[in-house]
Amino acid sequence: MISVEEAWSLIRSAAQPLPSERRSLAGALGSVLAEDVIAPVDLPPFDNSAMDGYALRSSDTQVACAEQPVQLTIAGEVAAGGWQETPVASGTAVKIMTGAALPSGADAVLMLEAGRLRGDVVEVREPVPRGTHIRRRGEDVRRGDVLLTAGLRLNVQRLGLLANSGISTVGVHRAPRVSLVATGSELVTDGQALRPGQIYDSNRIVLRTLVQQTGSACEDLGVTPDDPSAIAQRLREGLGADVLLISGGVSVGAHDHVKEVLRDLGMDTLFWRVAMKPGKPILCGRRGATWVFGLPGNPISCVVGFLAFIEPLLRRLQGEAQAQPRYGTARLTASVRKKDDRRHFMTARMAPSPDGWLEAAPTARQGSAMMHALAQADGFVVVPETCAELAAGDVVQVLLFKE
Repeated sequence: MISVEEAWSLIRSAAQPLPSERRSLAGALGSVLAEDVIAPVDLPPFDNSAMDGYALRSSDTQVACAEQPVQLTIAGEVAAGGWQETPVASGTAVKIMTGAALPSGADAVLMLEAGRLRGDVVEVREPVPRGTHIRRRGEDVRRGDVLLTAGLRLNVQRLGLLANSGISTVGVHRAPRVSLVATGSELVTDGQALRPGQIYDSNRIVLRTLVQQTGSACEDLGVTPDDPSAIAQRLREGLGADVLLISGGVSVGAHDHVKEVLRDLGMDTLFWRVAMKPGKPILCGRRGATWVFGLPGNPISCVVGFLAFIEPLLRRLQGEAQAQPRYGTARLTASVRKKDDRRHFMTARMAPSPDGWLEAAPTARQGSAMMHALAQADGFVVVPETCAELAAGDVVQVLLFKE
């Protein structure tokens, strides 16, 4: 049995990003860049007005005041998308809209509200310094600059920058393909009536949703009974994916066949059993390029194992080179205790306190099959191996469902 840190270290050291592909911006949200993106144009691409107003020569306004306003003759108008070839001459101004290209000869813009229009003349009542309300070419980005670096995940802000730069496709790491199998002769799906000894399967919907939230694709291969032949047939189907997730059948019971089946299918084991509760029997291995995880059948065990090991692995496969489990810190609202020397993960509600701290309130019930507690939780309070009790008010480590 190894520690949580040792298990994650084994995964982290072997994880490599998946190959890259090109995607349109419309299909790239959430993807991770496989290469630096270089700016193909200046941003803005030309000097332009930051305001609706009047483009003028600042030197014409130096003597302007309220008592003796300077009068400039309107010599044209430029809207966004338009262009004026004729330079702005001394004694004239050009009406200009926000984002419109600054005509040559002009070096400032008088805000519309600051000028008084009288027929074809605008009155200027104070000096307008050179550069006023002008956005200069390249002041945001210069052509050849690195817009975004490899390893960044594309969010709406970054997609906006790429679109603004005229970029239509990007090189990103492809999304992992995950296959999912649940094992257990006791499992019933689709709301069928339960017979004595049966339970409804919840692990597939939970794991499938967790996988999809990472931006990975998930193929649900359904439920298979605790029969070695049936399990082997289903796992062969799943081994074509980048990651195969199996819930149930990885402990030491007489009907836990998953480890032996995977061994016969050629999987190399990285680890089996981690000093954690819940989730101790977790299995991790590789078969060729495919990652394989056997998760205990208890639902909370599945979730903890996914958040601690699988979710950060999927992010690394997507190209997020520094991805780690989503640990944070919080202030405990009630004391918790444990009796063994494993690391415990306890379901807890997380909420900000008035003083700015994230507070963790452990759910009333704790246990690896407590689905109602899981439904109330935003994460898990982590109780270290060497600690028997944490007191209310202690600052503790927490494992979160999301950032």
